[in-house]
Amino acid sequence: MVTTIITSIVSFIGTNIDDTFVLAVWFSQVDAVLRKRDIVWGQFVGFELLVLVSVFAAYGLSFLPTDKVGWLGVIPIVLGIKKWLEYRHHSGKSDEAEEAEIQAEIKQTKKISPRATALSKLINPQMVSVGLVTVSNGAGNLTVYIPLFTEYTIFELVVTVIVFTIMTGVWCYLGYKIANLPIIKDKLDHYKSVMIPIIFIAIGIYVLVESGVMG
Repeated sequence: MVTTIITSIVSFIGTNIDDTFVLAVWFSQVDAVLRKRDIVWGQFVGFELLVLVSVFAAYGLSFLPTDKVGWLGVIPIVLGIKKWLEYRHHSGKSDEAEEAEIQAEIKQTKKISPRATALSKLINPQMVSVGLVTVSNGAGNLTVYIPLFTEYTIFELVVTVIVFTIMTGVWCYLGYKIANLPIIKDKLDHYKSVMIPIIFIAIGIYVLVESGVMG
């Protein structure tokens, strides 16, 4: 069991080092629309989906063509372009005008039926975006997790999933802390209209190239 825990921790760290920086970028954008809980839940859902696909593939039950998951790299590229367009749209507006827009969005949300509002708290576009980026950025993780899970017993697999879940929480905490380091926070706040779209687009290009789907 100790060996399984150590292996799980090492494999998680080895395949998710870059995710701390991606999480830091998300946490740097927290406002009235993108909340911290959206980021945390999105990260958990996205990563657990990767683990689920790996488990199914390890037992020959994969419902996704794992050799094609690299195409998910298109998602961060689309988000990066969307962020760039949003920043351009807001660049000519004053802080008061932006605040008025945010308040209008919040009021509009309150007009939605209670059932729809409750659902939106569980599943909203911001959380989905975080989850999709997590999945696309972790597409390469499958090449490590699938052969690893193939060698595991059910007990070892359960232990690994528990360790991965705990480590995901740790990673969210690290990402939040990194985002709030003064030197990083100041740079991201000042240059976010350029840096954040570039970072997302770069992640997408990296996933597409690294996965070999474009070869």
